[in-house]
Amino acid sequence: MRPQLLTMLGVLVFLAAGASTWQPEVLDSTGSTAAPPNTIIPRQGCITAECHPGVKEYPFLHGPIQVRGCEGCHELVDPVEHRYDFVAERERMCALCHIPEVTDAPFSHEPFEQGECLSCHNPHGGAGQHLLRGERYVDACLLCHQDMTGAHDTVHGPASVGACGACHEPHTSSLPKLLNTDGRDLCLKCHIRTSLEIESLPVVHAPVLGDCRVCHDPHATDNSSLLIDVPETLCTDCHMHIGSTIANSSTQHAAITTSRTCLNCHSPHASNHAGLLQKDVTHLCFECHNEEIPTDDGDILINMEELIESGKSLHGAVSQRGCIECHDIHGGGHRRLLTNEYPSGIYYPFAESSYALCFSCHDQQLVLLENTESATNFRNGTANLHFEHVNRDKKGRSCKICHDTHAASPENHIRESVPFGPGGWMLPIHFVSLPDGGRCGAGCHQAYEYNRIEPVLYPSVESDNSWNGGDLDPDALNKPEQTTDDDPED
Repeated sequence: MRPQLLTMLGVLVFLAAGASTWQPEVLDSTGSTAAPPNTIIPRQGCITAECHPGVKEYPFLHGPIQVRGCEGCHELVDPVEHRYDFVAERERMCALCHIPEVTDAPFSHEPFEQGECLSCHNPHGGAGQHLLRGERYVDACLLCHQDMTGAHDTVHGPASVGACGACHEPHTSSLPKLLNTDGRDLCLKCHIRTSLEIESLPVVHAPVLGDCRVCHDPHATDNSSLLIDVPETLCTDCHMHIGSTIANSSTQHAAITTSRTCLNCHSPHASNHAGLLQKDVTHLCFECHNEEIPTDDGDILINMEELIESGKSLHGAVSQRGCIECHDIHGGGHRRLLTNEYPSGIYYPFAESSYALCFSCHDQQLVLLENTESATNFRNGTANLHFEHVNRDKKGRSCKICHDTHAASPENHIRESVPFGPGGWMLPIHFVSLPDGGRCGAGCHQAYEYNRIEPVLYPSVESDNSWNGGDLDPDALNKPEQTTDDDPED
């Protein structure tokens, strides 16, 4: 049928349908609207507005198409039927011009190995210079491979834009999965900041020295930072002893159980600090403990940063190793995450086990000896005043009645006041340091002075101790009505 007759039929169909816009009938996949010719035509006649116009409708064209060299790939067999064959077998066609690279790479892409170039490449043109099928690199990949991103919350940047070639070679590779670089070096090509951290910081996470895929998925996950699992589970899969500690702790650290869990305190790749901590221990703790924190039991943890930075006398444990000297940072079996037993109130019947935390640094003789010349400086002559205060079966004074276990303004981190009684009244201590001793004018007794060289003598007083609260219930004294917990370990 002649082209003129086809065009007339098209006009009749248009008029019969009453359409407002007429489009010529498309006769083949390249957009031809004219009937195939039945004679040999010149090479420049293959691609016109009516014949095969779609062959050139690409941003990038195959070289022969640019010069209308269709006969480079197509050979006329029958002009009457307008039938063409390829000039060579399908798997050899591209190799007529594109000499395959010679390589001993152990891994090759199956279509490339089989000469199926047209599975991925459009022989006429494409959206990019490699003439891949589809608008993006991934469109060609998806013809065979399933979508690697899926309906996940977090997608790797290259995968999100379909840039499979950022990580994979299209033809051959010396690495599995056709990766173009080995191990972590593949990731560090783009993640420059992480690379600089690993190279410059002294403490490096062991998996970082190997393959990033130990922790990260290269395509997409439902976890932040493309982690293959939530941080706590991912970390404890390797750090099983810490996982056991967290799971079996009666007192848990909120930093481990909330928000980013392990990553609240640890850097995942490299750090300047031991244990991959983000900062030194003290300043890291101040990230949270820089304000009052209500607890589940109704107490309030004081602003520890303010207390320590305002104190002139720091507990040695605080000034040397910091918080981890006395506290378990992952969780434990003692109140306030302490590493060992410590009295919870200001009055406590004495037992060595009750002060196990203190005795991990301090000599037990400090409290056990009634008289000493060297175990403590808190003595009147040889009378051990620590023994006098602490070593009692009833109403023994715990360390915190005089000392703040973190920091205070007076020397020896002695407190300026201590909560006392059911109402939580802040009882002033009025401690004064003297050259060979000191003086205490606390509200719990008259002003007493002690001297290590020349002991101060006081007349013995017979008393039932009712005047100084000796008859009060220690348990009642340890339960103030106020909810503010001013215990030093808090």
